[in-house]
Amino acid sequence: MKNNIETLQLLIPNVELRTVDLPQDHSLNDMWLSYGVEGINKLLAEQKIIESLYPSKVKKVGLKQINEGKLAYETNSGTYYVLGDLSTDLSTLKASLHFEEQHSKRKHRNKIDLYDRGHVLNFAKTISEAEHIDINEIESDLLKLTDLLEAHREKEYEALNPNKSKKNTNVLPPEKEREAQTFLSQPDLFENIDKLIETSGIVGETSNRKLVFIIASTYKMLNPLHALVQGTSGSGKTHLINAIASLMPPEDILNMTRVTSKSFYHYSKDELINKLVLIQDMDGLDEEAKYAFREMQSAGQVSSSTTYKDKFGNLQSTVKTVNASFASLSATTHAEIYYDNMSRSIVLGIDESPEQTQRIIQQQNKKLAGLTDEVATRKAKELLQNCMRILKPYEVVNRYADKIQLPVEAKMLRRLNNHYQSFVSQITILHQYQRQKDEQGRLIATVEDLKLACEILFDAIMWKIDELDSSLRQVFEQLKDYVRKQGNAQPFTAREIRQKLNLSKSQCFRYIEELKKLEYIQASEGTANRGFRYTIAYFDNMQMTREKVKTNLMEQLSRL
Repeated sequence: MKNNIETLQLLIPNVELRTVDLPQDHSLNDMWLSYGVEGINKLLAEQKIIESLYPSKVKKVGLKQINEGKLAYETNSGTYYVLGDLSTDLSTLKASLHFEEQHSKRKHRNKIDLYDRGHVLNFAKTISEAEHIDINEIESDLLKLTDLLEAHREKEYEALNPNKSKKNTNVLPPEKEREAQTFLSQPDLFENIDKLIETSGIVGETSNRKLVFIIASTYKMLNPLHALVQGTSGSGKTHLINAIASLMPPEDILNMTRVTSKSFYHYSKDELINKLVLIQDMDGLDEEAKYAFREMQSAGQVSSSTTYKDKFGNLQSTVKTVNASFASLSATTHAEIYYDNMSRSIVLGIDESPEQTQRIIQQQNKKLAGLTDEVATRKAKELLQNCMRILKPYEVVNRYADKIQLPVEAKMLRRLNNHYQSFVSQITILHQYQRQKDEQGRLIATVEDLKLACEILFDAIMWKIDELDSSLRQVFEQLKDYVRKQGNAQPFTAREIRQKLNLSKSQCFRYIEELKKLEYIQASEGTANRGFRYTIAYFDNMQMTREKVKTNLMEQLSRL
């Protein structure tokens, strides 16, 4: 038996050999008669595989990656090399094939389509006649190579297009679904959500984090919203959108660092449906990409007229349409981006105060010192992700929609009002386990939903009123405090401001130029060579404006 095993392993190194221990007083024939083929297969599956006596002579079945453009498939008759890239057309499997005979090392090269039976037979016949190898063996090798190349091409396709190939198979276990439903059914839902957001690692930004979370949660609803987070470099705007995105189901997120001019036109028809799109830097989009992006935000689709070749090689025209229904979170350092893109988003500014800086530093230090509870962080993220998975996209009826008037001073008021009404609807949807439905199955918004919307969206409304962007407003408020302490009429230099407000030279120059352009400050003395001294030309009172707008909104809400 040992000699037989040794001979078999030399003859058929790719085949597994097993030792079979038969029950007492049974032969293999008895077993087959008693239990049939299934019984024999089960018996073989339970037996021990014999280790090879000649491991160096055993050829591993499978593709071997030689380099980026070369794959190898080794068989008993020789080695097949596949050169170059495989066709992305799934209806063909064209390959540049290079066969090297095992002993003589003679080489045969040809281009064939492995899906074409005639190509395969001709190639097998050529090698068989030249190398005196059984044509059936060559054909069998080519069939196995075809299977391996199909699997390799599929793997490459999934790696390059994870969102196109990956299906959402994340089914919640019943206990996780019940836990999420219980959480969404609790009173003070948004206080509990805010606690989980803080536990997940976002410190400070109390209003912004709730606002961005609600906007992100609209990604699979009927009226998705879009957020544009503005701040200086290093202020934490990208961290905010990424941290909120980590609270959403990972399978529903499209994360983009760079967007080419025509990339939005080449998605599959429904690939941008019910997705949360992250754009890490809006400044990186060129004019054409911004145009396509805002068309998808408004129209829900983007179309392009393109050409293709038919089966006869003739050019034909067609219109390709990409449907889109997604929420988006974007970050930018620019004070102003293209006006049409800005109007379609809820704009919010990052808190760049020294107090927020200290909160972030303390959080970073606690994490590095191992003082944060990573288990609690993971559980908070998981619970919020599960809540998003079980939310259903209900239609909402708001019977108080005509009772609230936003301030007329706000820029882009028509779109701001639409954003506000969609925001109220999303708050109602997040409370869907606590809200009543009408006869048509629509959720009914309550006064509490409107109050919560006004409270959370208030800062975003004020940014639509203020002509200064968030970073410039924060610097100007600090500048006014400094000038008041020095005496309102006392002029100041750019160096003073740079040192007192801890700004870089380029930042300080940009802020001064913007304030001069908007006529908030003016040069009172000096020259371009010797330097200018500035005074504040317009002491606005944004705090009073905020209180006035808030009082007006509260009075309208109190009358509901």
